[in-house]
Amino acid sequence: MKIKEDYRRSLAIAYLVSAFNTPFFLRLGFFACIVMFMVSGFVFGTTFYFLQLISKRIRMRSFAVQVVVQTLLIGINIVVSMCIVGIVGAAAFSGVSVFNPELYRQLIRMIHPGMAAGAIGLGLLLALIINSVVAVSQKLGPGVLWNWMTGKYYSPREEELVVMFLDMKDSTTIAERLGTLKFSALVRDFFADLTEPLQSTGARVSHYIGDEAVIYWYPSTAVKNGNCLRLVPAFQKALSAQSAEYERKYGFVPEFKAGAHIGMVVATEVGEVKSEVVFHGDTLNTAARIQGLCGEEGEQFLISGELAERMGEGFGLNLRPLGNRLVKGRAKEIEIFAALISSSKTPS
Repeated sequence: MKIKEDYRRSLAIAYLVSAFNTPFFLRLGFFACIVMFMVSGFVFGTTFYFLQLISKRIRMRSFAVQVVVQTLLIGINIVVSMCIVGIVGAAAFSGVSVFNPELYRQLIRMIHPGMAAGAIGLGLLLALIINSVVAVSQKLGPGVLWNWMTGKYYSPREEELVVMFLDMKDSTTIAERLGTLKFSALVRDFFADLTEPLQSTGARVSHYIGDEAVIYWYPSTAVKNGNCLRLVPAFQKALSAQSAEYERKYGFVPEFKAGAHIGMVVATEVGEVKSEVVFHGDTLNTAARIQGLCGEEGEQFLISGELAERMGEGFGLNLRPLGNRLVKGRAKEIEIFAALISSSKTPS
């Protein structure tokens, strides 16, 4: 499960940091050093995991208010973790139990207001730094901030990607019926429900075009556990879970269609006033055309033969061949498959 993977990753990072701090614990003695290593890694690893949950779960109307609230919650989390590690360290150094009342009396006598204020201030400062990076990264999308900082796409570069075009069915008719403002609210809710499927399948969003999302994976991520196939049923499941809310607000539950293809794209950073990383190439055109065939074929999700070949036998069994089709922009026909994978299929 992705939750277990995220938690294990958080613990691994925390224990790696604790390993570098181990020399500072050696003066406490070998046993106390081991205890501090184990406890600090577990506490801060768990804290780091919950920090990620906090940043993902809090959604407010004002971005500034959201950053403040997240920073306070993260700061409290860090300060509490520092206190737990400090108490365990003091207990290990003194050779007493963490449940010994005398230990806490001694700590209270040792801690003066300036020290407490400094610890709280440090916790809030760390929280502000962490949350600022997380908030900006979340707005830009996974990996985008790092790519900009490293200049990865300053010059055009070619790379292989799995590209998916996903959009709402009958959007023009729906927009006419709901009106502009209500349709915009529908699109907002529609893509909000896409968030969890994107995160659980390791997908990234290149950009949104009206009611359409251009999604991509690096091949290793796309093929792992059939991620690029699982996104569609996962999104369908998310919409079904919110069906009552959609019925209440809009009078129906939105449907969607998707098309995916794998191939080489050229990625580069464009724009000075507003900079973003964009993809160019035939792969995007082909993915968009495959999605356009969904209506003609009466299917929700179509993929190319090239992508089907890369999925492997386990997930290939859930693909139904539809034959070759000629799509606009390509001289040769391409093989098309309907993806039939069940939403119950989850990664191990």
